[in-house]
Amino acid sequence: MLISNMNPQSHFEIGYTPEIRWVKMLREYLPKCGITLCENPSVLNIGCGNNVKWNYLGVTLYLADQGLGMPNYVGVDMEEGAFAEARKALDGLVSFVAGDAQKLTEFLAGTYQLAILEHPNFTTSPKGSKVWQKILHETAKLLEVNGAIILTSFWLNDHMPAMVAVDRAGYEIVYNGRNKFPGKRFDTAENGELLQFDKYIIVAKKGASPE
Repeated sequence: MLISNMNPQSHFEIGYTPEIRWVKMLREYLPKCGITLCENPSVLNIGCGNNVKWNYLGVTLYLADQGLGMPNYVGVDMEEGAFAEARKALDGLVSFVAGDAQKLTEFLAGTYQLAILEHPNFTTSPKGSKVWQKILHETAKLLEVNGAIILTSFWLNDHMPAMVAVDRAGYEIVYNGRNKFPGKRFDTAENGELLQFDKYIIVAKKGASPE
């Protein structure tokens, strides 16, 4: 498991709008991790919520920059209300599915080149680690052989168990640490850590087999 860039650095970028940050993140981490997307790739966003509109724009702008066309983009969340606003904004561009991501393969078909999981609640939910372990296993079943995931966390308390869960789900972690392009700071944890959107990032490739 590769651990890199875990210490804070003064050049972290926090002034970009969310979609531009994601363009920069994809430009930075996909080549660094040896991940190449095909033309019109299938992209899965798990726990998408309404903020998926920014991630979709970031992915779309990145693909346009690379001459890779438009994504076949699917957003999944537990309930319709979680993405109601985004569905209106992205009508006809993103396929939205309401369902329990622990059972992804029961309601999704096909394969995906990239899966994105922003801020999974590993520690703020009592069963967080167990739930997301199942979700990561299900995601792996839908990824192509050379498929990858990008998982971000806004504090270390979620990032550390995420590392363990990704590894146990059989992925090959190729980058793990502080994100060079985090979002705005929105709170401070009881332990004094600044909470920041996409503060930590894990990039991992689909492995041979999970535990």
